[in-house]
Amino acid sequence: MSDKSSAELFDRLLSAQLAFASAPSIGALTDVCRQLSLDLGFRHFVYALRVPTNFANARLIILDGYPPEWVQRYFACAYHDHDPVMAYCSNQVVPICWSDLTQSLSGPSRHMMADAAAHGLVDGVTAPVHSPQGELGVFSLASDAAPEEARRVAVSALPWVAMLAGHLHEAVRRVSGLLQQPTPDLSPRELECLRWAADGKTSSEIAQLLGMSERTVNFHLQNAVHKLDVANRQHAVVKAAATGLIQPKPF
Repeated sequence: MSDKSSAELFDRLLSAQLAFASAPSIGALTDVCRQLSLDLGFRHFVYALRVPTNFANARLIILDGYPPEWVQRYFACAYHDHDPVMAYCSNQVVPICWSDLTQSLSGPSRHMMADAAAHGLVDGVTAPVHSPQGELGVFSLASDAAPEEARRVAVSALPWVAMLAGHLHEAVRRVSGLLQQPTPDLSPRELECLRWAADGKTSSEIAQLLGMSERTVNFHLQNAVHKLDVANRQHAVVKAAATGLIQPKPF
């Protein structure tokens, strides 16, 4: 790539970053992603945000630029249970080229990636973004070129995708209202009791650790249950941890 074309690409990507910051809707963000995908040499894209409303069926927000038939097949075949890219994103923070994952795959995961390639998703790059409130964002760009060319495009795009994924993630959270979403106002004592409960401590043990009565501990935990709108203290601990209300100390 020449210095001129590199400068032109940088200007386009900077424009995409600014467009993410000012886009008023999911539709507008989808349009920015579509142009960004083309600028980086890809035909397809998708951004998915998983919001941890609950564990059985979390809320999904999707900016969809994938082939419709593939999206239908992906969910119909429950490929999300075997998707090696999603498995990677759940536990990592740096972007990855798909072909770096597929070399060691076997079984259902290998079949899923082969099926994706047959639907025009030959290789790509994906960036995970993790939020303090427990959301997981996944930004993927996919090429339908021959494997060698698709690999080249994916590798070339890796640093750009790493740079832009966080800006897209924050923009989706903004237009979806997640940044303005109120969080339960738990008191310091309620949070402290939840942290110890998350470590498996009983009310009696928490009372000894915090220098209060067991009845007071139960009072704080019951208040947390009410404020979090959950069924019991175990549910309260899970929700507080999933949404980032309680985290391991320090900081």
